[in-house]
Amino acid sequence: MRIRLLILLSLSGSVTAGQFADLAPLLQEHCIKCHGGAKQKGGLDLRSLESLLRGGDNGPALLPGKPDQSPIFTYLDAGADPHMPPKGQLSEGEIDKVGDWITHFTHPEEADSGTKESDALQALPAELSPESAIDTLLERSWQKQQISPAATIGDGPFLRRVTLDLLGRIPTSDERTSFLANENSNKRSLLIDNLLASKAHARHFAEIFNAALLGRAQENGKSRADREKHFLPYLRWAFETNRPWNRVGHDFIVARPQSSQEQGASWFLYEQENDPGKMANATATALFGKQLQCAQCHDHPVAPEIEQRHYWGMVSFFDRTRNVTTSQGPGLGERAAGGYNKFANLEGESSESELVFLTGQTVQEPGGRRDKDHSEHYHVAPPADWINPPKPKKKGEKPKLTTNVEKAPFPKFSRRGELARLAIETNPDFPRALVNRLWAILMGRGIVHPVDKMNSAHPPSHPELLDWLARDFAANGFDVRRMCRAILSSRAYSLSTIHPDKVPPSPESFARGLDKPLPAEALYRSILVALGGAVKEDGTVENESKYRGAFVSTYPDIFAEVFSPSVQQAMFAANGDVLDSILKTKELPLPLQLDGNPDNRDVTEELFLAVLGRAPDSKELARTTSYLRGRTDRRIPAIRQVLWALFNSAEFRMNH
Repeated sequence: MRIRLLILLSLSGSVTAGQFADLAPLLQEHCIKCHGGAKQKGGLDLRSLESLLRGGDNGPALLPGKPDQSPIFTYLDAGADPHMPPKGQLSEGEIDKVGDWITHFTHPEEADSGTKESDALQALPAELSPESAIDTLLERSWQKQQISPAATIGDGPFLRRVTLDLLGRIPTSDERTSFLANENSNKRSLLIDNLLASKAHARHFAEIFNAALLGRAQENGKSRADREKHFLPYLRWAFETNRPWNRVGHDFIVARPQSSQEQGASWFLYEQENDPGKMANATATALFGKQLQCAQCHDHPVAPEIEQRHYWGMVSFFDRTRNVTTSQGPGLGERAAGGYNKFANLEGESSESELVFLTGQTVQEPGGRRDKDHSEHYHVAPPADWINPPKPKKKGEKPKLTTNVEKAPFPKFSRRGELARLAIETNPDFPRALVNRLWAILMGRGIVHPVDKMNSAHPPSHPELLDWLARDFAANGFDVRRMCRAILSSRAYSLSTIHPDKVPPSPESFARGLDKPLPAEALYRSILVALGGAVKEDGTVENESKYRGAFVSTYPDIFAEVFSPSVQQAMFAANGDVLDSILKTKELPLPLQLDGNPDNRDVTEELFLAVLGRAPDSKELARTTSYLRGRTDRRIPAIRQVLWALFNSAEFRMNH
């Protein structure tokens, strides 16, 4: 260890408090299980810089600049007593990383205010557009890291990329021809605006957000039919009208529709089947980018800002909610009394739940605790049995209350209304979560990754950029379309996925484009478009409903933390019956049209343009024409085999 220390102490440079994130992943992997939210052996909490500096029962765990006197480092040596972790041994590289971090750590009280990370990026001009802010802040980040960004892609690849991102399909042959022939210098901006304003875009984003907000796991046949009847029409309407996202969040939480178009938003909570825990988790994940389930039994194991009382506070906001069936469809009633719970931590200590939000803000109910209900407490009174519940027939059963009502019961004091006020009007994580989700959809990775773990254990790669965009988003009316346009118009969006450096920049630098696996909807729709399927005004492709179920069950992920195709997906694409069935569909004209062309070179070029949006290179041209030449007696099957090979290529299955 002494030799290692001499090497570490000879290194130059310094780290600041803001760079605790460099060490956090290692601590999370090896230390947090015993020194985090669930357990804090020796009174030591390693989830944050503050708790690390505070130390535990035996004093400080870290002495800045002195790894040989810091237990968090000395206990890692193989011969240490005590030894950490107790049942394992960190690698030499991991131990060096801890020592290096301590050696060059600058205590936050000693750091020169002139060198703080927040001061490294100078203030941006007041009237800067969001796309310019993106370019400026990323450029400064690249310069600081001495990174050269990749080259900008050409018009053909840009058309494919943006059409897949906004419409969920590849461009048609006519769309490609028209765009490439357009000599307007502003044609990319015009394309972005046209796509964002289309019904096809609204439908595609509705599909993406349906899966992102409510997940695919519960989407069986009945659930899909219910979502298609209620939730998806609402999402399509919201994106088609560019409904402000704060109004969308209000629609989800308060669920008090004022029009038929708003009615379907109630399905967001209705699908949670009267379970306030599910409602709390779904709301936090969808609207604030946070997973709360880890804080149900104890404080969050890796994110100290999320406490057990916050989880149960969120549950309390939904604890009076009841599903009802109104004359307009599924709705959410809310009682005016009850909904008080106690929760216990791992030590068995019991606490009374409060109406406390994730920010720590609390709500005091007017008049104090209310256990008994009365119709005078309502704007829209509930059925009589909500006020005086009938006695259950069997012991232990809950009374069955009337759920078929003209209008959903609505109390004068609404817990969900108070939650909406705290969660949307004064919560900075609300705009940050949506900006981060849009960035992930369009760029292939969130500024915070994964998108549903926006906590201190997963810091943003570009905090100033995320904060600037979130403030701009809120200040400009939570305009989703405007934010999409900004990201799509930025230099970073148009960067090539191919970088000249032997070791390309990291994905989180956004100095190169990221390959994005096509979600199920984009995959089957693009196959149909390539084969000549007719595209309708609403964005659907003829016959697509036949194949949706098979693709969605095989490719369920929208925001996978790590893209790793499964064996099931590989077999589905390479040997499955579904793709074979699509290739043989007579209504998809491409194979039959090409069968009438005797020129194998023309046929090959048409196949590559239809599927990949580009001409074949010399090797591809030679091999494909040779293959077709050798199968003149079975020409259509040969064309289908070429299409099968192209559809199975990574180039087709990824948005790049």
